[in-house]
Amino acid sequence: MAEVPAAVSPARDRILEAAERVVAEVGAARLTLEVVAQAAGVSKGGLLYHFPSKESLLGALAQRYVDNMHRCVEAAKSSLEQGVAGRDLKACILGMLGRDPRTKAMGAALMATAANDLTLLEVIRDCIAKCTRELSENEDLHFPRAALVSLAIDGLMMRESLRISAFTDEQREQIVNELILIAEEAYRGKKN
Repeated sequence: MAEVPAAVSPARDRILEAAERVVAEVGAARLTLEVVAQAAGVSKGGLLYHFPSKESLLGALAQRYVDNMHRCVEAAKSSLEQGVAGRDLKACILGMLGRDPRTKAMGAALMATAANDLTLLEVIRDCIAKCTRELSENEDLHFPRAALVSLAIDGLMMRESLRISAFTDEQREQIVNELILIAEEAYRGKKN
């Protein structure tokens, strides 16, 4: 049941992209290997070579989601000047609350996946635990305030993934700007 590393096979990436589209269209519960194989333009045997089960495919989608979020945060961090108060936390806000429609669709898909098998979200759970540890171990950071920013990011992402957010674009922008201010204040040198 070993998977071929992503860098080795363009077919693997094509399968994952097709699976993302299928999950976004019909949901994780209705995803079948046959439908994904057809959407990816590969045989079912070709799909099974890379993903021996539906669970392994969904697990790879969860990892892809985490990797994409990490790339978004790193891109946001590189756009911020070094030494800016709250740079890491601001990068999380900007990266995770960016307007990437793929991220929103995958967030909804992964929540649906969790309803079927919570173990598939282990990679996301690990990522959240790592981020929480980093926040709590940073002595220059007021942890409760930083944790509230993290929770607000998660809440807004969840609302948008489920398409239940009632915020206008202007309100959303105000919320993001307020989170950035709170991130700045979360550092000990700022008012707390």
